[in-house]
Amino acid sequence: MPEVRRGGETPMTWSLEIHHIDVKASGDSTLIVARDDGVGHAHGATIRTCLIDGGRQKSGPIVDSYLTNNVNGLGTGFGERQLDVIAVTHYDADHLFGITYLLNRGPLATPMIYDDTYIYDQGETSTDDDQYLRYVQAIARRPGRVRVTRNVASDPQPVNKQRGVHQVVPGPVANVRTPPAMFGGGVVVPGNPAIPAPAPLAVPAGAVIAAGTLAHWWHPYWLVGREILWTDEAGEPITELRPGVPPTVTCIAANRYVRDAAGTARFRAGAALAGPEQLKNEKSLAFLVQFGTFRYYIGGDIEHVQEGTIGRYLNPNNTVGGRVHVVKASHHGADTASRPAFIDRMRPETVIISCGTKNQYGHPAAGTIDTLDGIRPAMPGGPPVRKIPHYLTGYQDVNPPVSLSGILGQTAGEPGPPLVARGHVLLEVSAVQSQYDASGLRGAALTATVTEIANATGAAPLPAGLLEDMNDVMIQAGSLVDAIGAVIGSVFAAPPGLGSAAAAAPAIAAGTAVVAGGVAAVVPAVYAAATAAGAPPDAAAVAAAAAGIASFLGTAPAGAVPAAVGQAVHDAALLAGVAAAPAVAAGNNAIVAVTAAVPATGRFTVTYWDRDLHPPQNRTVTAF
Repeated sequence: MPEVRRGGETPMTWSLEIHHIDVKASGDSTLIVARDDGVGHAHGATIRTCLIDGGRQKSGPIVDSYLTNNVNGLGTGFGERQLDVIAVTHYDADHLFGITYLLNRGPLATPMIYDDTYIYDQGETSTDDDQYLRYVQAIARRPGRVRVTRNVASDPQPVNKQRGVHQVVPGPVANVRTPPAMFGGGVVVPGNPAIPAPAPLAVPAGAVIAAGTLAHWWHPYWLVGREILWTDEAGEPITELRPGVPPTVTCIAANRYVRDAAGTARFRAGAALAGPEQLKNEKSLAFLVQFGTFRYYIGGDIEHVQEGTIGRYLNPNNTVGGRVHVVKASHHGADTASRPAFIDRMRPETVIISCGTKNQYGHPAAGTIDTLDGIRPAMPGGPPVRKIPHYLTGYQDVNPPVSLSGILGQTAGEPGPPLVARGHVLLEVSAVQSQYDASGLRGAALTATVTEIANATGAAPLPAGLLEDMNDVMIQAGSLVDAIGAVIGSVFAAPPGLGSAAAAAPAIAAGTAVVAGGVAAVVPAVYAAATAAGAPPDAAAVAAAAAGIASFLGTAPAGAVPAAVGQAVHDAALLAGVAAAPAVAAGNNAIVAVTAAVPATGRFTVTYWDRDLHPPQNRTVTAF
């Protein structure tokens, strides 16, 4: 539930919005919005915003229009706020150039929403090009901006500042660039005082810059582990603006350094002969957005080498309780990221892919969509293959309009002129939703109902870890039959199951019942098969109820779930020989438990422009 404050004060309410902006080209732009309704505090409603990337230069007008016209409270008028934070994941044209456009917007005398913004990026590069120089000089165009990472040396090796001839004159810029002399006695630039390096994270490989050379420079991994939505101009945390528990945005990878379970920044690089584009992608910043129990991941164009460590860091025990609920597919769904092992580790409920209409790279890759659709070779000993809903911001092709959105995919928007950008995908999480079970609401329902039937049949207490395993196998299952079979298998598996070696019989019975008799036939079929295989009645009843619950969770609308699973508990208890009154009580308890676990509001909502509706219009989908 939302925070309850001492002294009888009315609790405040935070909410989270994540806007995936359709940039109408290959590219990426995402806006994070944290809102405080101001209730219970001595201030009015406010927002805190972070724009991650800006697409290509031609996408700049789309992003600017979206920010100024589609986000309540963001603007230059009375009571509105300017953009608080900009993060550039890496310096590719389809992520950086749109940001340069935004920073150059408007005459200097005209207020813009980009006037007073903290900017995070990889830091100084080993070599410059004209577009990078234009970017840092655009930052300096308005004095209120601060490039927080201006003292970060983004490359492990000494940075060579002996540049060739450029159209844009290179040089130090106050508050934006460090002195040109990286090592030794470089001249201090106004706004860039000589500062000691902060205490670095422990790095197994040791320091990457020789001792005594950090008078003006911070390590490449300086940003890793730092929260960026609630910081001051030095990148240090601020607390007075965020009472309660608001959404946060934390960097978990930068410059090929990745946060790991030991709390260090581990250097993760690909092949020694990797090309320059791969190297640039590997250096992408990656972020975890956290709001209560809800988690969201975004990582620019980061590659699968870094994703391996990221997955282990974010879900160290590889369980459903450690899942990341929504994943923004890295590199626009290219086959260099979002591979099966990473997706299985993250266990997302939804995946978002930013890909432009008829983009020249063919993003997203067919292999990525196959992974999300569950169409891939089974991995021996691994979890069952499952299907994951996914949303694309643009068509892969337009004539005829065919997308790679896949079986459970939705292609938002529709082809049209560049400035007609309806393909935005909005993700929203309320304060109440942020407190729900991290494993997912379907899993919470399964836990509640199995607990009730275990209590009614005398099978409680259940073995430690059984409910966690049941939740995991249900959300990993690729189909309803797979879900039932996997749940029953986990009930009887040892350890931590109920101890029958004949798990196959009830699983097969469950699948057969679904095909032959529908979900109503599942409970008696599983109970009969389990007892015939030697399971004691109480264990068989738990398995039967679990099968019925999995069936109903996979087919019934949210409003029908409580009564359906209550009936499954009731039927299983009767089959186990429990008297009618306890069975009814167990069913009623299950209804109460599931109603609490699976509210109609769901885990989060996704709103997108559905081209398949007649007429096409915005559609909101609730995820459970």
